[in-house]
Amino acid sequence: MKKVNALLFFALLFLIPACKKENAQTEEPIEAQESVVDSGAVEDEYTPPPRIEPTLKGVMISGWYYDPVYNEDGSLKTMKANFEAIVGTQVGVYGSFNPDDENNGAEVIKDVPIDGAKKDFVHVFYDGEEYYVRDYAVAVNAEAAVVINPSTYIYTRPNLANMGKSTVPESTIVAVFSADIPEDEDKRFKKIRYYVPDGKTFTVNGYLMKSALSSNQDLVSAMMVYEKFTKLKADGNADPTVLQELKENYDFLMENASY
Repeated sequence: MKKVNALLFFALLFLIPACKKENAQTEEPIEAQESVVDSGAVEDEYTPPPRIEPTLKGVMISGWYYDPVYNEDGSLKTMKANFEAIVGTQVGVYGSFNPDDENNGAEVIKDVPIDGAKKDFVHVFYDGEEYYVRDYAVAVNAEAAVVINPSTYIYTRPNLANMGKSTVPESTIVAVFSADIPEDEDKRFKKIRYYVPDGKTFTVNGYLMKSALSSNQDLVSAMMVYEKFTKLKADGNADPTVLQELKENYDFLMENASY
């Protein structure tokens, strides 16, 4: 009942000024009304410029979302961390695809002072908002996939003769680049990138056999939920109800995943 009364109240607030304006117009002399009509003066309504949409896609493999901080003169001062990214999250990326560019043509702000150093940031779009992320944290022109084979070796070149010495753990979320690989004549490989937060490995680039990967979205989402679950559980202060809900979501996604 309170909600209805409030709505009526605001409706009356809107209508009363309109009625006053209408009455005031009818009380004006006819000559004054005609002069207003004859003037033909109509104020132009402000139309905001169209919002530029990102034309590239990317995958978060690490890092945080940042907001820009400006000086009084409007110049960029630094970046402020907003919230941590979940590995495997798909984002829009501003820019124009360029395979010859180290960031595949993404819009990059270089040498931004932050934490006593200068870092490069990529302009992205996520969940209806614009952010900036560190250049290493996003793979541009890529989609998320999951490693589904145990002991999956990473190749240094898209060739069976170039098997590396290291393996990618099963269930790892990796970014798979969309561009074709000219050297891969048999179309057996995918170019991938992922991040290892062990303090020494960091970003890993290479090639994986297609048969070792799945781009099934339920499986990708399940691994994202599992990562969130393990992080919260490791903190030791997570709400048991939240953990239970994450576990149920993970089980549901895994049941529906096909790969």
